[in-house]
Amino acid sequence: MNRHVAFALIVVAAWLSGGCDNPESTSVGNESQEAEIRQADQALLRAEEQRNLDDVMDFIAPHAVFHPPGHAPIVGHEAIRRFYETQWFKVPFIEISGTLDSVVVGSSGDLAYCDGRSHMVIEISGERTVASGKYLGVWQKISGTWKLAAISWSANEATG
Repeated sequence: MNRHVAFALIVVAAWLSGGCDNPESTSVGNESQEAEIRQADQALLRAEEQRNLDDVMDFIAPHAVFHPPGHAPIVGHEAIRRFYETQWFKVPFIEISGTLDSVVVGSSGDLAYCDGRSHMVIEISGERTVASGKYLGVWQKISGTWKLAAISWSANEATG
């Protein structure tokens, strides 16, 4: 496996906070809040897939914390913006998707977490590889809008 594919498999997995239409998910709390989080999650995924940095950053809380595999925590809007520019958008993905297994909204209605699975198709020199992973995300309602406040992800072990 070449170095770029190995890097992509490590970095990929579950930051992908998308694919929000799993009917078997679980939720505690307000169903309309869960629907809003799922919509925000899907929109964030599409912005990532299009590598639209400004749209992506609209979904990120100013104080957000990212825990990508193999990296120290990335804290705050500017550091996360640099991460997208210098690392995430350099991964040669051509498709990204994800499925939220659960969304749990806190009783206050302004904090929630989600658990999901992700998939990314990476193409290097015409060769396609699918990378799968998982993630945990925390969403916070700030001024009436759901923002991603924290996320941690990892790649699944390669099989076969």
